[in-house]
Amino acid sequence: MSLPATQSSTDKRKLTEKQEKFLNELMSNGGHVKNAVEYAGYRESSRSWITKSLREEIIDRTKSMLATHSVKAATRIVESLDADGTIPINQLDHRLKTAETILDRVGVGKKQQVEVEGNIMHGIVMLPSKDKPKEIVIDHDDKEV
Repeated sequence: MSLPATQSSTDKRKLTEKQEKFLNELMSNGGHVKNAVEYAGYRESSRSWITKSLREEIIDRTKSMLATHSVKAATRIVESLDADGTIPINQLDHRLKTAETILDRVGVGKKQQVEVEGNIMHGIVMLPSKDKPKEIVIDHDDKEV
């Protein structure tokens, strides 16, 4: 299953045929990098290089895949409401948690909000001078004027 990248056509960099083949195989084989590297015709020693160089494209296609499956995830949640007991509870629970995770990752599920409150206090801090203290000499003459 090959999914299009989410970037606009003006932002999208031109990929070689081998790179496209690698990305398509990676998405269709469930993320097995070694198999995708071999299928695209790269040497196995190129595995690290190809994944680093196509990092952004892999992330874009993964986001697209999650967005596509979010509809299925939402459907699973709704179906679990009408469960008739034919699916074992532990299997239903696992499917429900998986569906919730997918929806959270695409931004449809629960959202966390953090409220930050702070008190700002104004004050003056007196610091010593940066200059060396000047030596003050007091001359005590017992002379009367």
